[in-house]
Amino acid sequence: MVDSAHPAEPADGPNRLVGAAIKRIRTERGLTLRDLAERCGLSPGFLSLVERGINSISLTSLFALAGALEVDAVELLGAAGRRSRREYSIARHDDPDATRVVMGEREHRVLTADLPDQRIEAMITAVHPTAEPSPVTRHDGEEFCHVLRGELTFLLSDETAVLGAGDSIHFKSRIPHAIHNCGSEIAEVLWTVDRPLLRRPDGTTR
Repeated sequence: MVDSAHPAEPADGPNRLVGAAIKRIRTERGLTLRDLAERCGLSPGFLSLVERGINSISLTSLFALAGALEVDAVELLGAAGRRSRREYSIARHDDPDATRVVMGEREHRVLTADLPDQRIEAMITAVHPTAEPSPVTRHDGEEFCHVLRGELTFLLSDETAVLGAGDSIHFKSRIPHAIHNCGSEIAEVLWTVDRPLLRRPDGTTR
C-alpha cells in the first residue's frame, strides 16, 4: 500500500481527517514529530506532511503509526461502517453497504465482517501508479497479498520482488518492506492481515 503526495484533496477529505487525528493523539501523548518518527520508523518530514493532509498514508504505515501511538488504527481512520456480529458472513460483489476506505490513490473494499473473536481481515485494494515507492516500514503481525490484476513491486531488505497477476507474497510484517506500483495501470490485489484493521471485532462503531 503506497504512501504519496495528494495535494488536490478537499479540506475535509480523508487525508486531512486522518492527519488531524494523528496530530491530536500525538499531542495528547506529549510526543514531538521526532519522537513519533523514531517510534514508527517514518521520517519527521513525511509525518509533518501527513498531519497537514498533504501526503496520503498507506494502511501499512497507518498500522505502524497506530502501534506507536498505542491506539487502534480505526481511531485514526474514523467511521468505516460495521456489520452484524454473526458466526459467518457472505460478501456479495455488488453489496452497497460494503465498507470502502479511500486513502489518496488507494481504495480498499473490506470483504470480511465483524465476527466474534475475529483474527483476520481481507480487502480488495486498488493501488494506482505512483512516481515513488512507499516509505519503508515494519510492524508486528503478518500479511498476505495476492495480485489479481496489474503488477506490484515489493521492496524487501534483501530482494526486490515484482508480482504479476496470479503471484502472491506472504511475509512477517516486522521485516522492512515497501511497495511500488511503477507501471501504468491500476494494480488490484487481495490483501489479508492477521488482525482487524478497518473493523473492530468487538462490534463497536468506527
